Amino acid sequence: MRTVNGRKWRRRPSSAAATLRPSRLLLPLAFVGPLLVVFGAFYLWPAVNTILGSFFRWGLLRPWSLFSPAEWDFVGISNYIDTLTSPRFWNSALNTAVWLVVFPLAVTVGALFIAVMIWQAPTGQRAFRTIFMLPMTISLVAAGVIWTFIYDPDFGVLSDLVRNLGIDFAIDWGPLEFKTAEWLSNPGTVDLGFAQIPLINISLIVAGFWAFTGFGVITLTAGLTAVPEELVDAARVDGARNSQVIRHVLVPALRRPLTIVATVSVIFALRTFDVVWVITQGGPVQDSEVLAVTVWKQAFVFLDSPQAGTATALAVIMSAALVVVAFPYLKGLLRREDA
Repeated sequence: MRTVNGRKWRRRPSSAAATLRPSRLLLPLAFVGPLLVVFGAFYLWPAVNTILGSFFRWGLLRPWSLFSPAEWDFVGISNYIDTLTSPRFWNSALNTAVWLVVFPLAVTVGALFIAVMIWQAPTGQRAFRTIFMLPMTISLVAAGVIWTFIYDPDFGVLSDLVRNLGIDFAIDWGPLEFKTAEWLSNPGTVDLGFAQIPLINISLIVAGFWAFTGFGVITLTAGLTAVPEELVDAARVDGARNSQVIRHVLVPALRRPLTIVATVSVIFALRTFDVVWVITQGGPVQDSEVLAVTVWKQAFVFLDSPQAGTATALAVIMSAALVVVAFPYLKGLLRREDA
């Protein structure tokens, strides 16, 4: 209460203070509450339970439970130490690194090329988009089965094509060794000095590229529809060639869709499992075993073995890597939304 010109005025509560009243919080909580319950039950609690379980030794036949302390076998960070010092982990990490480098690059560049070709096509754009989207309508398991038949050395389409065209050959160029018609057994290796990369990973990446590129094509073609035609027309009037229009006009305009495609491709590459498991199951030996396959084998192949804690630790490491990969994109996205 204050006096102004002989009159008494009561100070009204600020809007911030008004929004803090319990009565004003009930309605938002009524809408958000069920979502928070679902998030806590199906997302937050499993994540916390997984992290806690990674500090214990247990197997799937006798799973770890937070509510059974009498059965706990606490090992601290031993599961993480065993994982990070295992040659199998580093072999899987190397194969996953090949996916992380080659797959996003192939998907981003390939989808950009296809999207621009569709965008420049005078007719049939919808038909072309549908063709490239068709592989995404089937499951990754089905895609793996299809490419298993394509790569088959006896009656596979690719092997028959190589034989009929007379391009069945072998290459031995220093660090590079490559052989055709042995796509899923021993197509060759690349020697980087500190490690040898089996080229069977490239065979699997091709299958993943076929199954996933439709996402990039649709995302980028949608981005191309938002490019102002005036910019393209102005560049062509100034004498820019098609390659210059793509480089200086289209690519800068597609920066955000390209970021989305690259980020989702990296996440897909880090957690890839279906294609690898169906085609090779991580073989031959462990030449194509990625981290997700290693988690599966440690947790489920020997149910009576107490390796589930180690598999859980590996899953936590993979989740942390996903957060590290996705954080810069999410941070930039939120910054642009605030702007």
